[in-house]
Amino acid sequence: MNTLFSTLSTFEEFEKYKLQSEVLESMAKAIIHRHQLPEGPLSLFQEGTNIVFSYGDKRVIKIFPAIHYQQFKNEQLVLHRLHNKLSVPTPAIEFKGEIAGWTYMIMNRLEGTLLETLWDKLDDHNKIILVRELGLLIQEVHSLPTQGLEEIDCHWQQFIDKQINQCVETHRSNKLPAKLLPQLPAYIAAAKNLVYPIEKPVILTGEYTPMNLLVKQTAGIWHICGLIDFGDAMLGLADYDLLGPVAFLIQGNKELLKEFLAAYGYSPLQMNSVFNQKMMALMLLHQYSNLNVQIRISNWQEKVESIRELENLVWGF
Repeated sequence: MNTLFSTLSTFEEFEKYKLQSEVLESMAKAIIHRHQLPEGPLSLFQEGTNIVFSYGDKRVIKIFPAIHYQQFKNEQLVLHRLHNKLSVPTPAIEFKGEIAGWTYMIMNRLEGTLLETLWDKLDDHNKIILVRELGLLIQEVHSLPTQGLEEIDCHWQQFIDKQINQCVETHRSNKLPAKLLPQLPAYIAAAKNLVYPIEKPVILTGEYTPMNLLVKQTAGIWHICGLIDFGDAMLGLADYDLLGPVAFLIQGNKELLKEFLAAYGYSPLQMNSVFNQKMMALMLLHQYSNLNVQIRISNWQEKVESIRELENLVWGF
């Protein structure tokens, strides 16, 4: 096992071995044995960047390949900062370490159902409740101090410069509709000054998506009850964290958009065309931007002829 895992050096190799569940399970069992924990059923979660097993009923084992060591450090730092600081729980790290050159954490397993599994089945009233709760939750995280987290500072201007430089190639690789590709340089240039200003960096998770939000039902209404996955956390511009909810949950619904932004702290006057342009630019510059996957508006590619029209479809009020 040591030889196998220590030789993996690329993302492609890692993705290949992620499919070999029996090999990964042997590593999880070795971690359990190392910490003299009782044997328990292991179940591999199929989704996610890293390796995550449910272990028994109350724990999760998360394993990071060597190429994702920074994600291990990010998650560790941010979990410690968020612990018992929010209105909903985040996982607590019980054990951590390194095995075969890979790092890992054993965490408590939060109760709840992934929002991804039921969002589309919810009525509008429950969706409004959830986006309000999410806006408030993001504001809670953004209000926390960042001292001691300098290691995860992305140095916002440098980060944005890099994203701008590779923007066209990123979207060409991800098959953005060909009619939109030639418009990217001019659109980004026009919005550049909107995405640069940053007075105070905040803790960004980049992961406020239905895949990382846990919910539970009380008196017939679903409420957020947990927040997971902080491997991509960094310090930067607060608005960057609003992208996930708008893409994956709000899906062009203007009522939900206004409710979400109001709960986060935006006034009606701030919800304007300048805001729309800034947010569309940030969406194009996100480090994992892939609009064909992330914009969950049916047939949006056929509904727009320009990036400005796409801006209005996703962000316009």
